[in-house]
Formats: sequence, structure tokens, C-alpha cells
Amino acid sequence: MLLRNEIKNCLGTAGALGLLLTGVNVHADALDADWLGIVYLWGAGISIDVADQSAGVDFDDLVDNLEAAFMGHMEAQGDKLGGFVDVAFVGVGSNESRTNFDLNTDNDTMAMDLAVVWSPGAEPFTGLETYAGMRYVSNDFHLVADPVPPALPTFEGGIDESYYDALIGVRYVAPLSDNWRLTFQGDLSFGDTEGTFSLGAFAGYVTGQHHFIAGYKHFEMDLESRAEGDLTVTMTGPALAYGY
Repeated sequence: MLLRNEIKNCLGTAGALGLLLTGVNVHADALDADWLGIVYLWGAGISIDVADQSAGVDFDDLVDNLEAAFMGHMEAQGDKLGGFVDVAFVGVGSNESRTNFDLNTDNDTMAMDLAVVWSPGAEPFTGLETYAGMRYVSNDFHLVADPVPPALPTFEGGIDESYYDALIGVRYVAPLSDNWRLTFQGDLSFGDTEGTFSLGAFAGYVTGQHHFIAGYKHFEMDLESRAEGDLTVTMTGPALAYGY
């Protein structure tokens, strides 16, 4: 049920982003702001640590075990202030045979950032920028360890909770030439979670209103469950994106 609801939320967000992308020029003219919409493919491997158990899914396996995914970013900037929404949802499951037990995991993670951006540079989306806002994280994780042979009790645990954090971050966009950009970004959040942080480095090629982006992103979340204790979810890997 949660996966179905998360997919509906992501599809709704995807539809909204699509409408914004379609009408970006109209909105920019009407609101006197510069808009940028991005959809991206994140080749992230996922590792999950809970209750002294660890499960990992490399990107090659992630493609085979992927249940649903959506990733997008929409941002608008005025003279000095702007804002963005960033959404990432990944649903994945895996089955592994280990010494003395079979490990079955299923994880649906959604992270959404809403933030205000301060951009004091002469041009939008360039120079040193800071942002602050809210990070929403929803995680449904289920783990079952079946002993082999089945002489001992089956271990079962998981987390199905949502978290709201305060978010702060910094971004530096260096214009290397008229077409090339180099971006470094880092942020952290705190509140309901035990803490989350992300780091990224990207190179971008800009021609007209088209942005072609490639880089690397690391995202780590320390989550707490009242029932099962702490859970750490790490997603890291290369990313490709197109922006307009």
C-alpha cells in the first residue's frame, strides 16, 4: 500500500514538473524569474544497515530489482532570492544467500527537499549560493533473515516511518566558459532523523536553454525507528541529467 501511495505521489510530482517544464518560458516572463527544470538518472548503489544486519544492492543489480523510481528538480531564481523542490524516489528489493541464512530485503525511499535559495551573484545559478528549508524523508524497509537449514527462528524487522528535518546547504557554480559549468554542492539536515547529508560534484554543458549534466552524488540518512532501532540508508553513484 505504501509503495502504491509513494508511486502516486511521485507520478503527481512528475506531472507537475512536466507541466512546469512545458510552460517554463511563460512562467519566466510572467514572474520575471529564471527557471530551471531537471530530470536525472542516478546510477546509485544502495546499502542498508539495521539491527547488526547489512544489505547492499549495486547499480547493475538495482536495475534488475528496481520496482519504481523518479528523480527531478525544479528551481526558480529572481534577483537575489529563489527556491527549489527536489524529489527522489527509489523502490528496490533483493534476495541474497549468505552463510547459514537467506536474506530478503525490500526498501522504498522517498526524499523531498523544499528550500529557499540566496544567490548574491551577478547571474542566476552561478557563484556561491546558500539554501535553507525542509527535507522530508519517507522510508519503508523490510528485512527477513531465514536460517538455512531452518533450525533457528526467522529474524524479521524493518521501518515504516516518515521524517521532517530542517535543511541547510551550500552550492558553488563556477562558469568555466560560456558553455561549461562546474558545480559543487553539500547539505545536511536534522530534526526527526538522526541526521542526513548529501555531497555532489557535477560538470555541465549549457547551450541555449538546454543543460546537459554529469557528475557524482552521495546521500546518507541515519533514521530511527521506535520499534527496530537505528537504520542507515546510503545511496551513492554517478548521475546524468538533462535540464531546461
